[in-house]
Amino acid sequence: MQPERFDPATSRSARVEQIAVLHREHAGQLEQRVARRAHADHQTIEDACSFAWLQLLTHPKVDLGFPRDGVTRWLTQIATREAWRLAAARARERPFDHAAIEHEQGVRGQLAPGADKLAVQRDQLDLVAEIPQRPRRFLLRLALGYDYREIAAGESVSLTTTNHQIARAKRLLRAADTSRPLASAKT
Repeated sequence: MQPERFDPATSRSARVEQIAVLHREHAGQLEQRVARRAHADHQTIEDACSFAWLQLLTHPKVDLGFPRDGVTRWLTQIATREAWRLAAARARERPFDHAAIEHEQGVRGQLAPGADKLAVQRDQLDLVAEIPQRPRRFLLRLALGYDYREIAAGESVSLTTTNHQIARAKRLLRAADTSRPLASAKT
């Protein structure tokens, strides 16, 4: 009797079929488990789970045999880590204006400022525009009413880094403010 020959095409299609069955049975449960662990938005959870299923397809060393809970634990771990990575990347890439708009939606009943106040605010914004982008983001979040912990979470950094960046922004702002009247006096 001849030993059975290994056919990569047959074994690959059988593996794909096993993964398809797993996906049908466990896709919803995987999303729920990852959502409980990652605390991210639905799109991030969905993207992370898709990534985990793709990893299962491309990693032939993952045993698809029983017990199935071993495979689902592996998928959950991969998807959760990917969700954390995606959420952090999206938080870093998220334009600051969205956070300002969301915060302003909570503030109601404010009257529009007068022309003099608008001119002063514009001068202050020009000063803020002179400092580098990173400390400016931290300072603007502080100005919007976020506390240091919220700023640190939004920027995905430590409280120490938040404190340093805000102190740097304030220092640069003071330096720009003191140098400005001298520049305008010369003209």
